[in-house]
Amino acid sequence: MTDDAHGGGDARLRWTREWLRYSANDLASARDALRPESPSLPYNAAFWAQQAAEKALKGALTYARVSFDRTHQLDDLAAALPEGWETRKLRGTMPELTGYGVETRYPDLGTLDTTAADADLAIRQAYGVQLSVRRDLEARGVVFKARGPDPAERRATSPLAPPPDDHGHGRG
Repeated sequence: MTDDAHGGGDARLRWTREWLRYSANDLASARDALRPESPSLPYNAAFWAQQAAEKALKGALTYARVSFDRTHQLDDLAAALPEGWETRKLRGTMPELTGYGVETRYPDLGTLDTTAADADLAIRQAYGVQLSVRRDLEARGVVFKARGPDPAERRATSPLAPPPDDHGHGRG
């Protein structure tokens, strides 16, 4: 995605923020899926965590004016960031998180044996990616203003709130 694809600097910033909003919503879905009362399984939470990390990285790439393919490969997305982006240093650290983007969705590619501890780690990793992206963007002058959630953000109390410390969810 480039300014050409989205019509200039203001559009680039708007699309960057949209990627980050979707990322925040996906992380909220991951957290919700891991709650004790949720009918979801841990692999659902891990999938949404992967999606949160992917969309945060694509937001950073959009801002950096780097084109990217429709891929779920988080390490490749991080590696595509320009030199000087701290988030680029995450490349090579996300193969397991990447796997949750595809393997949990298709029965012929993986198994559903993701544990609650695995999902919790995936959520924390995705949060780390979001935080790194936000820091990189703030270092480049992108300001994140506090505002009330719009209807699409209602489930996410804060786009980058730390994950809950709920280890008593009884899933495994």
